[in-house]
Amino acid sequence: MDLASLPEEIKELVRAQLEAGHFQSVDEVVCEALRLLSERDELFAAQGAELRTQIAEGVEAEERGELRDGEAAIADVRRRIDDRLRGRE
Repeated sequence: MDLASLPEEIKELVRAQLEAGHFQSVDEVVCEALRLLSERDELFAAQGAELRTQIAEGVEAEERGELRDGEAAIADVRRRIDDRLRGRE
């Protein structure tokens, strides 16, 4: 693979990986970068799906009248944290 068309900053990143001995070739660096990019995209997609599910659950809870007052919820969380810090889980 030819690095000539890449920005200088990217060339330096590739060279640093090669010089550090992490990879044997530019192709290996690019393959790993693309693998990590794909992994990141899959993770973001999964997190987005989970977030949409949680939002839908919240909307449904609100429609059933099951939401808690924000101040009460925060007070409950603080109380549970204090209990854990005191060893009373």
